[in-house]
Amino acid sequence: MLQARPRHNSNVARRLLNVEEAAQYLGLQVDTVYKKARLRELPSVKVGRSLRFDVVALERYVEQHTIQAL
Repeated sequence: MLQARPRHNSNVARRLLNVEEAAQYLGLQVDTVYKKARLRELPSVKVGRSLRFDVVALERYVEQHTIQAL
């Protein structure tokens, strides 16, 4: 999985990802991430005019949409 990029200190990981990072994290196209956010299928945060995606919320989204083997 994609690791959140550190800010200034290499030990501090960012919690919010931009659209490109979220798409890479989820293995989706950027357009798909925008569409899922617009349809409120994917949790997102508005920061000014930009969309950001909380890593914890994305992890929860993946867990909730994981299909269990029989």
